[in-house]
Amino acid sequence: MGSLILCRSAVAKHPYYVPELGIRIYSGEELSYFIYHNLMLLGDHFLDERLFRFINQELGMPELETKLRKWAGQADQAELLLVILQDIHYYDDTELKAFRSELYRLKAAKSTDLMKEKADYFFRRRRYYDAIRCYREILTGKSEESGDSAFLGDVWFCMGSALAGIFSFDRAVDCYQHAYELLHAEEALQKIYEIHLMDSLSVFPEELFADVPTETIHRWKENFEQMKKQVALEGKAKEAFALMNEDSVRRAVGFCRLVQDWKNEYRRSQG
Repeated sequence: MGSLILCRSAVAKHPYYVPELGIRIYSGEELSYFIYHNLMLLGDHFLDERLFRFINQELGMPELETKLRKWAGQADQAELLLVILQDIHYYDDTELKAFRSELYRLKAAKSTDLMKEKADYFFRRRRYYDAIRCYREILTGKSEESGDSAFLGDVWFCMGSALAGIFSFDRAVDCYQHAYELLHAEEALQKIYEIHLMDSLSVFPEELFADVPTETIHRWKENFEQMKKQVALEGKAKEAFALMNEDSVRRAVGFCRLVQDWKNEYRRSQG
């Protein structure tokens, strides 16, 4: 889960699998943590037969399952999520109050704002295809009024970043151009220039850079080179480099594990 959670409840023999994140939930505390921190991921399908059986058979909480079954289809899903947190007792009253406030905020928010939050959530999780789908839904006006130019410019910019994440550079440049037209933000031009540095064959709208000072271009290039060095020392790249100091057997096993991790991350990014 990314954090150490002290579990006092039953530990499941057959964990609850969350395909969107590629994780398995083994306890009531972990289920609470997942709900509390991943509201944007919980669609209307979350409270289903699979979850009900997990709560009863694996967590040993038949009373909670009975409540959820009784109220499913009658109470709002948000209220039922709160019931789960209250019955498991992992979060205290102050944390539950904050959770309830977040539920009310989401319920009152415009659909476009919610869609943007959901898209940003997917982007942070590197689920780029899901993020692109949500950004596109906003831009095609299917989820309510489109919003003002600043909002739309931000959506175009974020969709450009998601497209760059799947190496669709020409489409990313097009999105950044739309963002620049609406926001007139230097960052949009910088992203286009960085794509040009990564892939010299990608579309490069030179006319947009006619008035950009040479020192600005130089600064962007220096920042990009520094970013490349930093990336090489973080995450999987750092792990791969460290494996070079291992013996041949451990190195081979380690590289196989890294490749499998990369494959799993890629599959999750496909949504």
